[in-house]
Amino acid sequence: MDIAAEKKEIIAWINSLENPVILDRINKIRKAEFDFEKEWKLGISIDEARKRSAAHIKSLPWKR
Repeated sequence: MDIAAEKKEIIAWINSLENPVILDRINKIRKAEFDFEKEWKLGISIDEARKRSAAHIKSLPWKR
């Protein structure tokens, strides 16, 4: 599907919405700013993610 068709589909969907909560969430997403460099600095490496995941799994109360 090309970009123009996708945009038309999204516009049609938004025009059909009547729930103010959903419209508010869409507006928040639209107005949100994303700073990639800031988020990158807060990220962790894959090795750190593996260590944390393994530690969390080992901390769970498994029945033996």
